[in-house]
Amino acid sequence: MFNPPKLKIDHVHLNVSNLEKSLQFYRSILGFNIARKDHKAALLSPSLDDSNSGAFLVALSESDNTTLSITRNRHKAGMYHFAILLPGRKFLSLFLRHIREKLDPEYYEGMADHGVSESIYIHDPDLNGIEVYTDRSPLKWKWADGRVQIVTEPLDTQNLLKESIAVDVEWNHLPQTTSIGHVHLHVSDLGKAKTFYNEILGLNHTATYPGAYFFASNRYHHHVATNTWLGENITSARNNEIGLDHFAINLNDHSDLRLLKDHFSEFNIDIDEQLVESDTQFASSFYAYDSDGIQIQFLCNNS
Repeated sequence: MFNPPKLKIDHVHLNVSNLEKSLQFYRSILGFNIARKDHKAALLSPSLDDSNSGAFLVALSESDNTTLSITRNRHKAGMYHFAILLPGRKFLSLFLRHIREKLDPEYYEGMADHGVSESIYIHDPDLNGIEVYTDRSPLKWKWADGRVQIVTEPLDTQNLLKESIAVDVEWNHLPQTTSIGHVHLHVSDLGKAKTFYNEILGLNHTATYPGAYFFASNRYHHHVATNTWLGENITSARNNEIGLDHFAINLNDHSDLRLLKDHFSEFNIDIDEQLVESDTQFASSFYAYDSDGIQIQFLCNNS
């Protein structure tokens, strides 16, 4: 089994219906900065440092297909939500205080204490799900037989808000060390998803939840989650529609990237070489597709 030790989610790429409307949301609500922009696309980063303008966490592309309907449950494989990982609980507290004042209620979805983490759920103007969360100390995670306990309990908001009482700042940008902690996907078959993410890609199957499997590298609770909550008769992913275009996995090692590409070939996993030729951002990368046609970019940006 291929088992990359330092795998992590690098970024997500979303197709949106209106770039300027999305930018307003991602900047004013989430606190992203624009790393690069043209009339149809933008790269978003937590960084305020112009010298680091090549790094980004979210890419937005405006779709040319204006006839696409925007519905939350599109009945196809793709993204349930992507998760923005904040580097400390005080930042989640500041974010909660911020959205209570600034977020239109129509974009709010809920909050939860997952035991391993604390989370706030919202969605963007195109109904793309977004989780903003912070991890508890891994020392407090409960493991048994290689599985971690993930629960869904009410978030203690009063306790959380105490973290920012003494902080005399407003939420206006993401912390510098913010990352994409995980992606959660709608799939048609949990068994096929496990074959791809666990048995072929080599992620550990870290948790099982009703209708969902969680997978991770390096003793994390999850980097990828899959669920069948839309049912098992959903259609394959289509990355030319509103929603997820692809997400990117950073292997952090060029030799692991080459090994994975050879490993996929052994399992007849489709690899898209044509996309690599047009990608100047990550020369060391390739694209592949999971069992539902969800597009994934595998890269190494560790020079």
